[in-house]
Amino acid sequence: MHEQDKKSISNEVDTVVLLKETGKTNELKSEQLVLEQVLSTNNSKVCDNPVIEEKGDGKTFEIVGGVNLSKPIETPEEFKKHEQDLLQKNGKPQQVKDIIQAIVASILMGFVFGFVFEKSRAFEPENIRKQFIFEKFLMLKMFTGAMAASAASILLVYIFNRKLFEKISHTFHGCSKRGLFKSVGLGSFLLGAGMALGGACPGMVAAQLGSNVNNAWITFLGAVIGALFFGLFEPVIARWITSGFVLSKYTVTDYFPRIKYWVFSFAVLAFAIGFMIVSDVVVPWKSEIPPFDTTRMIFSLRAWPPQVSGVLLGLLQIPAMIFIKDTLGSSTGFTTVCSLATHAMSDATNSRYFSSFSAFRIGLLNWWQVSYIGAAILGAFVSAIASGSVGDTRDLITPAAAFFGGFLMLFGSRMAGGCTSGHGISGITLAMVNSIVAVPFMFAGGMFVGFIYNYANPDYV
Repeated sequence: MHEQDKKSISNEVDTVVLLKETGKTNELKSEQLVLEQVLSTNNSKVCDNPVIEEKGDGKTFEIVGGVNLSKPIETPEEFKKHEQDLLQKNGKPQQVKDIIQAIVASILMGFVFGFVFEKSRAFEPENIRKQFIFEKFLMLKMFTGAMAASAASILLVYIFNRKLFEKISHTFHGCSKRGLFKSVGLGSFLLGAGMALGGACPGMVAAQLGSNVNNAWITFLGAVIGALFFGLFEPVIARWITSGFVLSKYTVTDYFPRIKYWVFSFAVLAFAIGFMIVSDVVVPWKSEIPPFDTTRMIFSLRAWPPQVSGVLLGLLQIPAMIFIKDTLGSSTGFTTVCSLATHAMSDATNSRYFSSFSAFRIGLLNWWQVSYIGAAILGAFVSAIASGSVGDTRDLITPAAAFFGGFLMLFGSRMAGGCTSGHGISGITLAMVNSIVAVPFMFAGGMFVGFIYNYANPDYV
């Protein structure tokens, strides 16, 4: 392929065009191909680094992952062309019917997410903080319930729609081109630290807003500013993000071919179910919350078993995969909100200071998370109204802790390439190695801040 050769390979959603030869490399066995423009609708997704993969025929290549950090857009003209290309490419494969289905699905999913999260009581700042110092286990019970349902949902897609499974799996591959410890590990540690400080996580703050948790709006503001700061400084720290130990493969099954995905999935499912059962035998969930009236109708109960809420949340993977061709996550929505500010700026300003936001300004795969988070706020509000628990949480988080906690958890999520939902619920159940590394680092960050803060300040919990 000559440098001047540019050819359209396919009309598939996640196929890239405009590639050029620049030299030899071992990665693709023959040619080093560098992306001239990112044209995939998947270019923001969970990750910020694109990966070019050979399809097997030596002629067709595919982009997975996100923003091309190695070649920032430098001029207003390049920025404008880049955005026009994105708009054109994002519009081609999707019919109006598909877009409406995806929007409706994201709204309904978000409503259910907020409703069941409010019922779990895992959203309460006290319960999150006490989880990291092992005084309560509501959050882990809900987390493992969601993990179990997610594993089962993705396994069904793997069995009955392998093409969709491969497409969804590929969208995570770009994260593997980050430094495993310098970016994924450190970012996850910061995410966990922010959770322990602010008593929230990127998705959970929506439930807190809907149920009127004190200072939740400050946590949300801190999260938005954290996403804004990461987007602003991403071009500066790009070399750091992609340095250090970088995975040469993506999944557990890539490293251990004898382990089939369905075997890994069953192992995750067995672990999650086992933890839910054992943890509730040792510490019954009703002993972790104040007594409540159990004679009311199910939707007006103050609390549901956190494992049940988690399972319902994890089952949302099914409509996400079918109607949106995506998996659960929340942190991209905050960056998409931040990109709104760039619409009022000139092309020169955008290309100079905010080029990393260009991939988040347009496209359904960016904006569905915004409607999802908005609907989650409404769902939590309806749940709290039904049970009479609006604002009925401890006034525990100070404004400073709320702001800096929100900032850290979103800055960390973007650095890690995913949040608690993206890595913990989706990534692990897809057998992604970087997600398996991210989750322990997240809990390590939460425990580090939680134990130190609790030791220094008796009012921490």
